[in-house]
Amino acid sequence: MARNIRRPRGAVAAFAAAVAAVTLGTALPATAAGYTAAAGPWSTAAPLTGADGRQSLIDVKVAQDGTAFALWRNRAAEATTWDFQVAVKAAGSGTWGAPHTLATGRHDTSEAVLAVTAGGQAVVTWLAGSGLDGSLAALAATWDPAAGGWSEPAVLTAYEGPSLGTPRLGAAADGTLTAVWTQGDGSLKTQVMAATRAPGATTWSTPRTIGSTSSGYVHDLSVAVAPGGAATAAWDAYDFFTGDHAVTTATRASAGGGWSGAAVVPGTDATSGKVRVAMDARNATTVLWQTGTDGDAGPGALKSATRTSPAGAWGAARTVAASFDQSDGSDPLTAPNGDVTYVWTGWSSAAGTPVVQAVTRSAATGTWSAPRTLSTGYVRWQVDASIGADGTVQVVWPQTPGIDNGDDNHLFWASRSGGTWSTAAPLDSTPVAAVPDTDALTGEVAAGPDGRATVVWRKAVYASPGGHTSQVWAQTQTPPAAPRITAKAALSGTARTGSTLTCSAAWTGDNAKATWSWLRDGAVVSGATGRTRTLTAADYTRKISCRVTVANGGGPAVSTSPTATVAAGPRLKATTAVSVSGTAKVGHKLTANRGTWSPAATACTYQWKRDGTSISGATKATYVPAKADKGRKITVKVTAHRHGWTSGSATTAPVTVR
Repeated sequence: MARNIRRPRGAVAAFAAAVAAVTLGTALPATAAGYTAAAGPWSTAAPLTGADGRQSLIDVKVAQDGTAFALWRNRAAEATTWDFQVAVKAAGSGTWGAPHTLATGRHDTSEAVLAVTAGGQAVVTWLAGSGLDGSLAALAATWDPAAGGWSEPAVLTAYEGPSLGTPRLGAAADGTLTAVWTQGDGSLKTQVMAATRAPGATTWSTPRTIGSTSSGYVHDLSVAVAPGGAATAAWDAYDFFTGDHAVTTATRASAGGGWSGAAVVPGTDATSGKVRVAMDARNATTVLWQTGTDGDAGPGALKSATRTSPAGAWGAARTVAASFDQSDGSDPLTAPNGDVTYVWTGWSSAAGTPVVQAVTRSAATGTWSAPRTLSTGYVRWQVDASIGADGTVQVVWPQTPGIDNGDDNHLFWASRSGGTWSTAAPLDSTPVAAVPDTDALTGEVAAGPDGRATVVWRKAVYASPGGHTSQVWAQTQTPPAAPRITAKAALSGTARTGSTLTCSAAWTGDNAKATWSWLRDGAVVSGATGRTRTLTAADYTRKISCRVTVANGGGPAVSTSPTATVAAGPRLKATTAVSVSGTAKVGHKLTANRGTWSPAATACTYQWKRDGTSISGATKATYVPAKADKGRKITVKVTAHRHGWTSGSATTAPVTVR
């Protein structure tokens, strides 16, 4: 799965202020609709901050080793400025560490960007200094998993001009970090810059220019890094004089390679913007953008283009959603198989409310699904989504039943696993009251390597007179307890060829799924995976047993039944009568017609009889009557045989020899 940075969110539309905000209780239900197959119950909610200050969430991420990182802004009680704070939950631990302050003296909207590596390292970057005196710098602090602590902030890049953008970060599978950012001289000249940091290094490479504009600005800069180190930076190049937008990308084929020149994505137009980019493990790149970004033509369309390799050509632009009016959205989320999911919230004319919607592009067909509405009520214009290494998509958003019911507030959650979306469900079991003049509930979610969700939320409470405090909480889907077999596997039915045996067992366990197998003399029978099995001739005289394996994220439980020796099946039955053909006359040949049998006979034996008494030596399918047979009644007994079945017999009608 490619690593894609989160684009910091802009201000929420003013219309959202008309809807009451929400708070979240500290106890969530143990189960809710929509758990993935691997998910277990939620852990007990853990406070990450005290309750007497104020916070606003920035991000939460989980590294491939399971280490979780939560980043937020914090304003202590009585303070006038904000701090960047981060907390860490080590891989395999159920406890978050104490908050660590990365920077002080921030504003309530100051940006910080969090990135994680597969090995459990994390980097947070932010801006310091001022453009007025040429002291702007991007600082970065690094979490060292071996030392279990954060480094002192170090300079990622410095710029003496008036404008420097917070770097966007992405990580390759080996831990190589890529940063892209903008810098400008304040006179419509803007550069897009890039640098890398090798695994284990503490310094960044010399920045290089990968794009520029001389008559406008760069918006929506983002970077996607594939596991192998290929990278794509994407941005909206806006021309101040013409008002035109250009969806632009620059590409690097490998972690140590150079960047291509900046190029406009084919199929975009002058109204295209709000750019998002994703890369998958095969180095395929998908760019999403919105048309109508000038706002003059009402809602635009969400469109995409994909190329299969960094050096390949872009495919034709595709319309993802024909009427697209977004207020908040996720990164494009890439699954291991190359599928891309995008989640957003925006106004729906059909619903008459803001809604959360999602689309998925199939890597196999290249087509996008129809937009699916995940929300079930009035959405607070906010949504967050993440994807795990197993392809599970996790989504959270605040929601009320309706615009006129602002006190019944919940944090809602849905997930997509195995290609299927769950039904949205509230994580909190009790509706909570609104808080004036603030978003009382915001949430961030990260899907871990096994798809389980870590949710971090900020809830506010009213503090008289006319103020509020808030607190940051975290909760994680924990591995469920392994299933327990309560009734061992057992066989029922008659163990003979052609009969059906049924395997039964009973067990307990959250989200446990059972698989069935059948064994012949202790070896698994290929393709036999149902609870029932019809015995075949290959099972005759063999010892048959069944096995149930019940598993969830906590592990498997296995039970194998006692064996049963398979006996021969019922007697073969003639479905078409046996008969004798030929002339019944001394010296003329008679032939036994074997008829048909159920099940089909594989061989037949014959015994000719004279007046019901066996004729010695007459055991072939033909018989020539002798003088001793004249005037006597001749019959033939046909015995049908099939391996694994009891032989069946039938006697022909008699013929009188002349």
